[in-house]
Amino acid sequence: MPAIPDLATCKKVGFIVPSSNTAVEPITQSIFQSLNANIICLFTRIQVKTVGTDASSTSQFSTETLVAAAKLLADAQADAILWNGTSGMWVGTGVEADEQLAKAMQDATGIPCSTTTLATVQALRGCRAKRIGIAVPYDDALAEMVAKFFKGLDRTFEVTMTACLKPTPASNLEIARSALQSIRGVIRQAGAKRKAEAVVVACTNWPAAFLVDELEKELGTVIVDSVVVTVW
Repeated sequence: MPAIPDLATCKKVGFIVPSSNTAVEPITQSIFQSLNANIICLFTRIQVKTVGTDASSTSQFSTETLVAAAKLLADAQADAILWNGTSGMWVGTGVEADEQLAKAMQDATGIPCSTTTLATVQALRGCRAKRIGIAVPYDDALAEMVAKFFKGLDRTFEVTMTACLKPTPASNLEIARSALQSIRGVIRQAGAKRKAEAVVVACTNWPAAFLVDELEKELGTVIVDSVVVTVW
């Protein structure tokens, strides 16, 4: 059996994952294993069956639901808790809503909390990117909401290109089954036009993390993948 972290002394990072997501757990665990650090991952789920801008979809991500999930991770004495979903980029409520969500989870648990959306914004600002491309596996309407989110961040970012996977996957489960070559094509498209300084891969169920190193070298630009940046 492979060696595991020392459960008596290890740090524990808790992740809240959409129920139909099959990418976060294997990718996140692979990242931590590669670090060879004394850290373990804890996962809990909230029910997410659809991805869209309609009320039935956006209501899945209520503060009450996510706070309840955070409390479950607090039962295991997590050292940090993260909402591993990009809903904050496309539900139309702005970055302030994710800041309030993180605060609500932290107030309820006493544990530092954040979200994929907040981590993405922090990473972009940290690398001083201004011109960004966006790569998503969503339909045009939802992709436009993601672009609108970044355009509205204090007018900090110029979105040079929004590239969508075609044909649009029929479900969140299908997103995780995307062929790597198809994902490559979307990221290349997002990064090529007007030389984006960073490409945001906005979906935690899209297995683009395996391509980050390869495509950063090819495109000469930073790639901010949703799963990787949440760990970061």
